[in-house]
Amino acid sequence: MRNKASTTLTLVLLSLTLLSTTYSDDLIDQTCKKTPYYELCSNIIHSNPATPSDPKGMVVIIINYAVANATDTLKYIGDLIKKVSDHELQNKLAFCADQSYIPLVKYVLREAVDSINRGDFDLANYYISYAEKDIDACNKKFTGNQSPLSSRNGIMQQLLDISAAILKIL
Repeated sequence: MRNKASTTLTLVLLSLTLLSTTYSDDLIDQTCKKTPYYELCSNIIHSNPATPSDPKGMVVIIINYAVANATDTLKYIGDLIKKVSDHELQNKLAFCADQSYIPLVKYVLREAVDSINRGDFDLANYYISYAEKDIDACNKKFTGNQSPLSSRNGIMQQLLDISAAILKIL
C-alpha cells in the first residue's frame, strides 16, 4: 500500500512539474513574441537556470545578461586599446569604455534591475533609455562600419530593446 501511495505521489509531482514547465515556456514565448528579437529573448531566458514566473523576472534575466555582455565588451575594449597603435582609435575606444560601458556595468543597468525589483518600472525604463543613449554615443564616435565594436554594440542595443519591450508589458 505504501509503495502505491509513493508512486502516486511521484506521478502527481511529475505531472505538476511538467505543467509548470509548459506554463513557463508558454509565458516566455508569449512575452518574447512582444519584443523585437524573439529568438534572442527566448534563447537567453530558456538558457537561464532560474526559470522566471513572470515578465518581471524575464526582464531582470535579460538585463543581467546585458551586464555580463557589457562587462565582456569592456574587457575586449581594454585588450583592443593595448593592441592598436592608432591614437585616434585608442581615444575612441577609451571614450566607449569610459562614457558608455563603465557606467552601464557599474551603475545604469544595476539601477534598472533595482528599480524593477522595487516595482518602479518607469524609472527602470528611464535607465534602459539612458543605456541606449550611451551605446548610441559610442557608435557615433565611429564613421560608417569602421567600429571594431559595431557587432558588440549591436547586440547590446538588441538586449536593451528587448528589455524596453518587456518593461512596456509591466
